[in-house]
Amino acid sequence: MSDYNQILYPTHVHLETHPDTLARTAVLFGMDPPLVERCRVLEIACGDGGNIIPMGFQLPGSEFVGIDSASIPIEHAQRVIERCGVKNVSVQALDLMEFGRDFGTFDYIIAHGIYSWVPKAVQERILGICRDHLSPNGVAFISFNTGPAGHIRQLTRDMMMFHLRAAGIETDPVRAGREFLQTLVNLADETSIWKAVLWEETVRLSKRPDSVTYHDELGAGYSWSYFSGFAADAERNGLQFLSDTNLSDAIEPPSKPEAAEALDRLAQGDVIKYQQYLDFLVFRGFRRTLLCHRGIPLERSRFPERVQALLVASPLSKSSVKPDGGVVFTKRRASASVTTNSLIVSLALERLEKDWPRAQPLAALAREIAAQVPPDQRGELPAVLAQGLLKLAANKLVDLRTYQAPLAESVGERPMATSLARIQAQETTLIATLLHTQVEISDPQTRRLLQLIDGTRDLRALVAAMADPGMSRDDTEQNVKAALEAFRSMGLLVSA
Repeated sequence: MSDYNQILYPTHVHLETHPDTLARTAVLFGMDPPLVERCRVLEIACGDGGNIIPMGFQLPGSEFVGIDSASIPIEHAQRVIERCGVKNVSVQALDLMEFGRDFGTFDYIIAHGIYSWVPKAVQERILGICRDHLSPNGVAFISFNTGPAGHIRQLTRDMMMFHLRAAGIETDPVRAGREFLQTLVNLADETSIWKAVLWEETVRLSKRPDSVTYHDELGAGYSWSYFSGFAADAERNGLQFLSDTNLSDAIEPPSKPEAAEALDRLAQGDVIKYQQYLDFLVFRGFRRTLLCHRGIPLERSRFPERVQALLVASPLSKSSVKPDGGVVFTKRRASASVTTNSLIVSLALERLEKDWPRAQPLAALAREIAAQVPPDQRGELPAVLAQGLLKLAANKLVDLRTYQAPLAESVGERPMATSLARIQAQETTLIATLLHTQVEISDPQTRRLLQLIDGTRDLRALVAAMADPGMSRDDTEQNVKAALEAFRSMGLLVSA
């Protein structure tokens, strides 16, 4: 792990690891998970805190503990924690094998990007920590490389490692490894499947930061396992498969009806077999898997009923109406869109558009739109709404949540962003939001405005601070207002 002190691994927010994502999934599967507003969270291999520190601002009533064997990233995280003044996050440098019982229990345990890069003994320790330190109804998140696609990634690594050793390359191994793969692509027979595989791998690696490739592909450790093997290891440690964070696997069957039927026939009701066959079908190479204690009864077919207990938010905006009456909704700051011919779903999305980024209880949403639904359709409203929102959630077009994040309903008289966002705006273009996402703000003036919104300045003061000799005061005010509203929509403004 010492390499992580030499070449730092970049960390940032991962929505799939957030306690609310874990709790939401648990609720859908019939569990009664701990309230995320008052929970304890452990992140194993937290690095420089890029994922865990923002959680402290989103859940001020919860406690977060991060550990990592690399001391330099931990020192960086500690400096950020001190600068931000966040009181409910602590991190420490610790060898995972020395993790002791004095840490107590945690409601949510996160191990992202470590399991497949450590020896088998450390993998067992991770599962052992989940077994011994997870609260009775808690949820653990473990991501790992899986077959069959993980095998291709292993081949890529093996070939690059052979070339680096054979050529005696020590300087800039990432560049040399990528160039070697590109050479193979150029030389491979045009009609061969192998050329297509090599090309896909070169494209994948070209999109990743060098520091990530250095550790993930060229680091000292790398492994992959079939899902069924991982599930067996978890079972042996008193844990059971809950779900993957990707809801589409559970809620949305394969698009081809014959594929869904074939998977059901092959699995014969066995959840683990089904998931393994699904990995074979979709050529999966990485999983983000949730575990809970063995023996907890899980419900895998009552999602429309269970979703009634959740809150819902939608980043979709109504954009057009088609000639056949279908309403088109487009995702904010993204190219994704969806068309619905359901009056109930359309009314719900229009209502949620007004609330974004805040969430609304699904039951309250149903009551709000009921008056606009024809009397003969009101009886089916709850079922149609639940099914529609579940489908949208499976496609990441709707957010299902268990709690109301501390997001501002409006810009307010004296807007405020978190101290972390203000610090990040000084140093980078990537800013962590209260939605546990990150947004890129490349314009220096916009980042300067973000640094100023600390809750002490009203609009007049902000406009004065942002005054530009080449722009009228009215234009400056309009720009500031537009930027503040954009910040609110991004999830950067804290509720009063």
